[in-house]
Amino acid sequence: MTAENTYQIANTILSEPRMERLYHAARELFRPMDRAAHNWEHVERVILNSVAVGVPENADMSIVMAATILHDLGYVTNPEDPPNHPINGAERCYEHLGEWTPADREAIAQCIMKHKGAYPGYSFFPETLEEQVVCDADQLDKFGWVGFIQMVKVYVEHGFKGRAPYHTLAGIAEGMTHLNAIEFYTRTARDLAADRTEPDTQAVAEAFRNELRFYEEWNRP
Repeated sequence: MTAENTYQIANTILSEPRMERLYHAARELFRPMDRAAHNWEHVERVILNSVAVGVPENADMSIVMAATILHDLGYVTNPEDPPNHPINGAERCYEHLGEWTPADREAIAQCIMKHKGAYPGYSFFPETLEEQVVCDADQLDKFGWVGFIQMVKVYVEHGFKGRAPYHTLAGIAEGMTHLNAIEFYTRTARDLAADRTEPDTQAVAEAFRNELRFYEEWNRP
């Protein structure tokens, strides 16, 4: 799809009354958050990714869009517990889905629960097409130059919270290698990721580590 098609489809989906209400309510929840990376700007990028992936894959976009809007809700509800944000978000999303059927609420919660996929440190793997699309849309935000800067922002965000290993530059360099562990579940997402070949994060990480050795090898008094 072209960018214009993606924008048009996203706006059409978000203009549906209950989706529009959910979108604006979630935006207000995120606005007060003081986070470098897991903020509303990230959510909006993942929304566009979910359209770019979900529509060609023929996913149920009423499930995908609602789950995408709320996929990082756990950072709002439990800001002290970033590693468990998929679980916390899945538990709390029901409060915002009163206009969806019980079956749809459960499907949306499962998408939120599984949106990290095979990323290191997480173990809930997407099974349904909608779960896979939400996961792929989120992981796409780690690819390309936008993804590279977002990835660094994530590590800085975690570092300020004292989360190892991201509180050191060496830990950030290590984190860059995690892109190798990302698994895409849809062909559309794999194709989109393949187009985002720059920068080579593995090469950046290696150059980063080489420069850090000068500082790390100092035999401090």
